[in-house]
Amino acid sequence: MLSLTAPTHDESRATGLESVLRRLVLATLSFLGVGYVLVDAPIILLLAQALFQIPISSQQNIAVLSGRIMFLMAAVVLALVGFLFILSGVQFYERSSVRGVAFLSVLLSCFYLLCLGVGATLLLSAIALNTVLLILSPILTMVGAAAYMVPSRRFQLTGSVLCVVSGVLLAIGITSTPVLDLAFGWGIPFNGPFMSMVTLESVVVVVGPTAAFVNSVFSDRREHRPLTHIFPLIVALVYGIGLFIGSLVLSFSFWDLIWKSPWGGPFHGLSNWAMSVVGFWSASLVLLDVGGIILIVTSCLGFVFVAREYVQL
Repeated sequence: MLSLTAPTHDESRATGLESVLRRLVLATLSFLGVGYVLVDAPIILLLAQALFQIPISSQQNIAVLSGRIMFLMAAVVLALVGFLFILSGVQFYERSSVRGVAFLSVLLSCFYLLCLGVGATLLLSAIALNTVLLILSPILTMVGAAAYMVPSRRFQLTGSVLCVVSGVLLAIGITSTPVLDLAFGWGIPFNGPFMSMVTLESVVVVVGPTAAFVNSVFSDRREHRPLTHIFPLIVALVYGIGLFIGSLVLSFSFWDLIWKSPWGGPFHGLSNWAMSVVGFWSASLVLLDVGGIILIVTSCLGFVFVAREYVQL
C-alpha cells in the first residue's frame, strides 16, 4: 500500500544532506583521480628521459637503471589508480556498489608501493630495513584485503588485523625513506608515495586499516553503525589536510627552484623541455590541492550526517 504521508522536515533535510554528500564525494574523487593522472604524467616523462641517460657500463648503473624502471612502473600504476578513483566516484553517485572497484584500487595501490620498495632497494644498492618494510607491508595488505573481502566474520577480522599491522610497518617505511627523492635526487621536501604530507600520510595508512577493523567488529550492530562511519571520516579529513598542505608546499618548492635555476640548484642546466615538464608537474598539483579542500569539506559534512544518525537511534 502506498504511503500518502508527506516526508517530515527532518527527513527532507537528511535526504538533502545525503544528496549534497554524494555530489561532494563525486567531485572529490574526480579531482583526485584527474590530479593523480596529471601529476604522474610528468613523473613518467622525466623518468623515461632519465632511462636513456644511464649507460649500461657497470653493475651499479644496471641497478640504477632497474630502479628507475620500477619507479616508472609505479607511476603508471598510480595513474591507473587515479582512473579507478573517478570510476568509484561515479558509481557511488549512482548508488552502485563500489566494493569491487575499491578492492581493485587497494590491490593496485599495494602493487604501486611494492614497485617503489623494490626500486628504492635497487637505487640504494643495499637491503635496508626501511626498504624491506616498503616491500613487506604491501604484500601483507594484499593478503589482508583479500581475506577482508571473504563474506565471513572471522576472515574479515583476520584481514583487518593484517592490514593494521601492515599499515604500521608501512608508516615506518614512509617516514624513514624519501622515496621520490631517491628517483630524482633534487633534495626538496617531496610528499609521501600518495602525494600527501609524509607525517599525515603515515597516520592515514594506520587509521585506514583501523577503520576496516572497527567496521568488521560493529557492522552488524545497528546501535554502533555511526561508529563505523567515524573512522573513515577521520581518515578522509587527515588525508585531505595532508594532501592540501603537501601539494601546496611541493608546488611552491618547484617554482622556487625554477626561479633559481639560472644561477644554481637542482634544476640548473636542465633542458627547456624538462623545465616545461617540471612546470606542468607544479601546475597539476593544484588539482590535488582542490581535491584536498573538497575532501576536508566532505569530511566535515560527513560528521554532521553521522551526528544526525546518532540522534535518530
